[in-house]
Amino acid sequence: MNDIGTILRDELSGLPADVPGSELLGFFDAMRRFKSEGKFVFACPRLLLARRILKLWRAWRGLNEGTFNAKIHDGGVDGVLKLDKKRGRVMFEVPEEIYEELVSAAGSPRRARKWSWLRGIWAVCASVYLPRRGYYVAICVRDNDELAAKLLKFLTEEGVMPSVRSRGGSAEYMLRSEEQIMTCLTRMGLMRTSLALEEIAIVRSLRSRANKLVNCDSANIGKSLAAAREQLELVRKIEFEGLWDQLPPAVAEIARARGDNPSASLAELGQALPKPVSKSTVEYRLRRLEKIVNDKS
Repeated sequence: MNDIGTILRDELSGLPADVPGSELLGFFDAMRRFKSEGKFVFACPRLLLARRILKLWRAWRGLNEGTFNAKIHDGGVDGVLKLDKKRGRVMFEVPEEIYEELVSAAGSPRRARKWSWLRGIWAVCASVYLPRRGYYVAICVRDNDELAAKLLKFLTEEGVMPSVRSRGGSAEYMLRSEEQIMTCLTRMGLMRTSLALEEIAIVRSLRSRANKLVNCDSANIGKSLAAAREQLELVRKIEFEGLWDQLPPAVAEIARARGDNPSASLAELGQALPKPVSKSTVEYRLRRLEKIVNDKS
């Protein structure tokens, strides 16, 4: 089954750029960055995400589609969103005035824009963990600027209550409620990812349950065989010491049935008698047999 992160990135690449400015700002807020010579330089962790960023940028600026490797020339400014793929990384250089324009344009308080902003954050910072049962999400962002507080404020306003911990200079927001995770994915428009995550969780749960049932059955079979061996040993003692005449008729009957059916279960043993009895009756008679033989020894 495909990795859930790959499914999310594949779905992102096919989504329309419906609210490009807000989602683009979410990507830039989440990525590592530094300022150099009047430009902000952002490091993008994956090529598929870089393609999404380019798509959003062109939609936001009203530019024609171009090749992935080309520089984008925008409004007479040379090298807007310049890509540098050295050392396997994708770097974006965005002039400061264009970036400030993006921040201003994407600052609308409308709810749809906020969820689009979170989609950019989620794509870069969120990781899904799949333990033996269920799943949970960790969103890890920088803890040294306003992003962490802004993200927490938005989530709590929307009824999503993450647990928070600091980890190596980062703030990690943990979502353990499956309902809240599904709510976030749905409102971000990531329906395919939501369904895939549910499918993975269901398959893992069923597999875990099946393994438990198999292990339980194996343990029960082992106990039954061990008990049958002990009962056969009692029958051999009766034969060796000549105790048949000292046994009550019902107890002698069950002892002979065990000797004739060494691998039968208790229920099967009860049904093998001339007058079938229940499993509990077989258990009672075998306990009497054990007590009589041990008292005679």
